[in-house]
Amino acid sequence: MIKINCVAVTSVGKVRDNNEDNFYINEYFKKSTSTLSEHYEDNNRRKQYLYAVCDGMGGEELGEVASMIAAKTLAHYQETDIKFTIMDYIQEANKLICNEIINNDGVRIGTTLALLFITAGKAIAYNIGDSRVYLFRNNELMQLSEDHTQVQRLVNMGLIKKDAAANHKDRHKLTQHLGIFPDELILEPHVSQEIDLEQDDVFLLCSDGLTDMVSDDDIADILSDKKEGSESLTEMLISKALENGGKDNVTVVVLKVDMQQGLGKFIKLITRH
Repeated sequence: MIKINCVAVTSVGKVRDNNEDNFYINEYFKKSTSTLSEHYEDNNRRKQYLYAVCDGMGGEELGEVASMIAAKTLAHYQETDIKFTIMDYIQEANKLICNEIINNDGVRIGTTLALLFITAGKAIAYNIGDSRVYLFRNNELMQLSEDHTQVQRLVNMGLIKKDAAANHKDRHKLTQHLGIFPDELILEPHVSQEIDLEQDDVFLLCSDGLTDMVSDDDIADILSDKKEGSESLTEMLISKALENGGKDNVTVVVLKVDMQQGLGKFIKLITRH
């Protein structure tokens, strides 16, 4: 069985008064909407692993309510095969957030979702909105998610180049997020290809509080330090975002894959005979 060392850190940043982000790590999530910063580590071996980052938005300081609903609801699906239940989860979380909108006199709230599911030596990523999932492998940073933004739509249509998207005026205008009524839009998550895990793979889930402040090149430079564990990498990413302005809440989840743990034990068992 593979070992995954995972660390999550969320920070309010340098400008905001409240933290609308949340994260989910194998049934654990930020349980208080008033929490400004939190750190969590998980090294337990499991048959399957489930991780997520949710970036809330909305009026009356209810964005953190939306992101917590998304994280809390995901716990109901921890033991399911997300490849078959992802739409059930999205529909349930979306309905609960829409109910919250109704209960708060129509004040619009919502949240992004970046999700990573790992089982049987394979990983698959899902997202709605602009929170991201990356894979760092062989010194290359690969984005597994696809932003649901107006500017990404322009990139996909070939109207602008990807390099121009980072500073485009529409880069924060979401085309999808949890908290949209079904008669307005049917949500369709982006789904990555299924990935066979390799030794020393590093996965990163993050809110745009990181990617708005830190370039992909700088993220790759930080993740390339193989001597550092998940905790150090997470802290370095958060520190870089704050150093560059910290204009938004920032949440980072870093996972390091160790496939040799189980292999070593298997070899020892064989050599005893």
